[in-house]
Amino acid sequence: MNNSNYQVEIDHAKEGAFDVEQVNFDPPSSVNREDGISINSFEDKEDVNAKEGDAPPFFSLKKKLGLGAILVFGVAGATIAGVSLHSANKYRYVQSQKSNSLSSDLSLSKSGKAAPVPPYCSKQTCGQTFTEGDKITFKEDLFCAEDWNSAPNEVKRSKNCAITLEGDAELDCDGYRISQITTLGSDAAVKCDASGSTKEQKEACQLYYYRGVCVTGAAKMKNCQVEKFLEGIYVENSGDIKDSTVSQNRVGIAVKDGPGNSTEISTTIVRDNAVGIDVDNSSTGNKISINQVRSNDNVGLKDSDGEFQKAFGSGMNLYGEEIAVKDSEASSNQKNGIEIDGAGTTTVDLKGSIFLRNNGRSGLKTDNNNKVGDLDGTMNVDGVVNIYENGEDGFQMNEDTNLNVELKKGSSLIACQNGSRGKQVDIKNNGGGTFGNDGFTCDDTGGDGSLPTCSSCPVCPM
Repeated sequence: MNNSNYQVEIDHAKEGAFDVEQVNFDPPSSVNREDGISINSFEDKEDVNAKEGDAPPFFSLKKKLGLGAILVFGVAGATIAGVSLHSANKYRYVQSQKSNSLSSDLSLSKSGKAAPVPPYCSKQTCGQTFTEGDKITFKEDLFCAEDWNSAPNEVKRSKNCAITLEGDAELDCDGYRISQITTLGSDAAVKCDASGSTKEQKEACQLYYYRGVCVTGAAKMKNCQVEKFLEGIYVENSGDIKDSTVSQNRVGIAVKDGPGNSTEISTTIVRDNAVGIDVDNSSTGNKISINQVRSNDNVGLKDSDGEFQKAFGSGMNLYGEEIAVKDSEASSNQKNGIEIDGAGTTTVDLKGSIFLRNNGRSGLKTDNNNKVGDLDGTMNVDGVVNIYENGEDGFQMNEDTNLNVELKKGSSLIACQNGSRGKQVDIKNNGGGTFGNDGFTCDDTGGDGSLPTCSSCPVCPM
């Protein structure tokens, strides 16, 4: 069939009308789905009551000169049937199978319907960079399907980004996804043994892009779902992330700010990654603010022997000169809820209501993490810190960490029912820190350092 110019009318799952695009492609003569449905008639609109397993949403493809409708494309798993790509950047792959998403809410558009089947044109393509003054709003999901095996060596060795935001660029995903497809499945970034060099990590996971969104120089992003990268969101030298969901990445959000920079993460869900949030701000004069963030159910990363790797599994690993966490939760993670680590002097402010529950190890932990020198400073509590039912110690201060814990008037730190694995306690201090003021609640304490005077934990009703 000759290459022809077609007008594409898309019945998109998102509410509202879409602009009509002009596309060039070679339409195949037929498409057969894996479920046996042969699709060759396309005048019907999408059935909003369609059940899983029914035919997918339809395109109505009409020749510009008014000829009849001809074809629709089907999706089978994570592969695309019948797509002839004229340019790797012109078309993008879309798949909407629930089996390729950890939960159904991640596989749906913001209207709650399955995403449409390809092909169609997008103004956004994987690998783009947006600079100062750019303001981008997504109209659809962005899927990156470049093949790792065909990538040039410079790509294989680079920590490249699917989307890069620089300066005061602003990205509003409007609820849509930024994701990539790999031959190893939707959880490849979490379950593959990704150790060694950048190239070795990417090869083990068969991932073309190392990072989903790179945020640099105070750029902003909001309303995004970012999934299936070695680093879902990477922030360097200030950034603003809000109203987003980050899942199925090796590291959900990674932050590395230089001197005098600050990053804020707010009203965001970080879940089902190998580690939720990892902040490594070793420079002076930087600040990380985490406000209304839930970093739960991060599952760790196993090596080839089946052992969990030390650096993974926590809800939040936070290292920096100024750390502020407000009205947030880090629960049900494989390792720790919040870990304050590093060396040097830090100020940690825990504000509002903090919940650290059901983590595999500690709810709250301080550790110099094998760095040279002690971790010194102050931990201020202005609100209520709830540390319950963690597998090991509720609040643990390791050797070489000397944080003085201060509770503001009316504030409290409650550590109860921790140590379900046996010998652990609610509050343990093996460092040089102290516990000032009243407001501590716990039953069991331990360690060689100073310990607080606690009120007894409440007795649960039978």
